[in-house]
Amino acid sequence: MTLLPGWNSLDAVGSIAHSLHIAAMVVLALLVVAEGMAFIYDDRKYALIGVVERDISARRDQDQRVAQERHRYEIAELQQRLDESQEASRRLTTTDQQTLAIALSAFPGQQIDIASILGDPEGQQFANDFASVVQQAGWDSIGANKAAFTTNPIGVEVQYREPPPDNLPPPALTALVDTLVTLHVLPARSVTICEDVAQSVIRLVVGSKPVDPYLHSSLSPAEPRSISSDSDAANGTTTIETPGP
Repeated sequence: MTLLPGWNSLDAVGSIAHSLHIAAMVVLALLVVAEGMAFIYDDRKYALIGVVERDISARRDQDQRVAQERHRYEIAELQQRLDESQEASRRLTTTDQQTLAIALSAFPGQQIDIASILGDPEGQQFANDFASVVQQAGWDSIGANKAAFTTNPIGVEVQYREPPPDNLPPPALTALVDTLVTLHVLPARSVTICEDVAQSVIRLVVGSKPVDPYLHSSLSPAEPRSISSDSDAANGTTTIETPGP
């Protein structure tokens, strides 16, 4: 202890002790202030953490809302396109009409009945297109009629009365069916045998618009699907394949 400064001097010892007491109080005061400031900064830290978390949550919610809005917009756009596609009218283009008229003009005077579903303006317009073409080709037609069906047909159907035994269908029927397949109006070379059709008269029935986008579209021609013979007990009709040209 004798090595401490001023150890043997009363004045020095008193002065040093007084100075140490003051230093201790200063350090204690700094300690209290530092601890208080630590609590204040801790509170501020947690407050800033809360702000950051709220910002992150807000951005996440905003991103989710944007994604949901974009998803709803895409769905609405797809639904609109689907509705527009479904509502688009079937029509024979000028090229279609010319192709069909040329094919049918080789059989002038052929009788044909054209009918569409009563209350279907889109089908009636499509039937009117066919009526206009067959009249240009010289076929015997009074135009497109509106008819009520027990079971509304879908798409276009060609009907004909079963010919007598050993008689082939008329070439006019074959030409009509082949051309309609080429134009994608019919899915296959087939005719529905219907006994209520007058002998030697062709009936063309325009039903409601089919869901199959292949029918009457601009798709490249493909090999038509084969339809086997089939009897329908409800309406007494039989679907058969037409003979090749």
